[in-house]
Amino acid sequence: MSELYTKKKILAPMVRAGRTPLRLLCLKYGADLVYTEEIVDKKLIEATRVVNEALGTIDYRNGDDIILRLAPEEKGKCILQIGTNSGEKAAKIAEIVGDDVAGIDVNMGCPKPFSIHCGMGAALLTQTEKIVGILTALKAAAKVPVTCKIRVLDNPEDTLKLVREIEKCGVVALGVHGRRRDERQPDRCRYEEIREVVKTIQSIPIIANGFSGEIERYEDIEKWRDAAGTSSIMIARKALSTPSIFRPEGVLDKYKDIENFLEFACQYDECYTMTKYVVQRILGGDQEHDPRGKALVAAGSVLQICKAFRMEDCYNKWRDDRKRKQSKKRARVDDDGVYNIEVSFPLKRLKNSVGFSPTPKMVLHDYLVETKTPKATYETVKREDKRFVSTAIIGDKKFRSGIGQPNLRMAEQVAALAALHGMNIRSRLEGNWEED
Repeated sequence: MSELYTKKKILAPMVRAGRTPLRLLCLKYGADLVYTEEIVDKKLIEATRVVNEALGTIDYRNGDDIILRLAPEEKGKCILQIGTNSGEKAAKIAEIVGDDVAGIDVNMGCPKPFSIHCGMGAALLTQTEKIVGILTALKAAAKVPVTCKIRVLDNPEDTLKLVREIEKCGVVALGVHGRRRDERQPDRCRYEEIREVVKTIQSIPIIANGFSGEIERYEDIEKWRDAAGTSSIMIARKALSTPSIFRPEGVLDKYKDIENFLEFACQYDECYTMTKYVVQRILGGDQEHDPRGKALVAAGSVLQICKAFRMEDCYNKWRDDRKRKQSKKRARVDDDGVYNIEVSFPLKRLKNSVGFSPTPKMVLHDYLVETKTPKATYETVKREDKRFVSTAIIGDKKFRSGIGQPNLRMAEQVAALAALHGMNIRSRLEGNWEED
């Protein structure tokens, strides 16, 4: 299992950035492994796993929010990073994700308040007993390799004591950030302390992190990996501002990076806020004086972002592709004779329709009146995860989507949408309801 992390160039975990589009872009350029953004244990535990047939992805959703979206291109190369302070919760996540990911990493180095205030991230660095408990529980439950990522401690000898205990837990690799908890860029990366970790722990690959300020071109990746003496290296900020840093042929113009990123963002239906965040980080100071940058700042949707870079054709292409696939959704009939059609839509879509456009229930009702069919009735249940699922009953036929909803009203509307698909009358409902 250690081979997965040996001699690799890796996209580091980054909150808001390490989502599907950036991960796929870095893989396209040459990254060997890509980490997800840190996902807090509670979010994944409360999420619903959905096979998204329109995108070809595996989604972990919580209502309108995509907690994790995994594309087929990253199978065997995507490492899930979790934020946790509980062995029990870490083990639960391992049971939930199974082998959807290539490995599970525990964040034990993030120094930001959102992580440490809950006892996660760098807050764990001085709690060796808790670290051992988390990793031991996670390893016992996981179907995939388990790793963790730490920072060097204020006392180098304490770092070495900690990594010896981590090694005993059976992790297959260890990530080490070369700055201390209170240090930030431009503080230098203490690569000599990472070298000491390598000398101390020789049974597993060590992954160096913290060199983004020193890496300007592809060749620098190997240079700093050699300086740290590690098997592998992961890159964070530099990969966000210049994703093509992973290209052996050399970095690309920032506008080409943006174009390639937006292609994946449109293909995998990334949300507006995360799309804008990454594009702004790539564009950097050009936001202030370039017309495209000014248009980006003013953009309020993914389509408007694409228009700023003359990529509306790309947006429309992938939107239309999703619509074609969604219109061909096939029902799966369960043992109770219910037609299950995995459709849903964001809560905001329902809110935005009030007073402006018909809802799925309205369209279904009008059709049944028009065809003199008995009106639909709805049976709704509240699941153990506190989500609602409704079944639309029309005569002797029943239609349902298994995607849980936040309230009864949404559950009934989604059941009506499933019925529209199942009865081949989805075209009567105007708009792109299924889009995020």
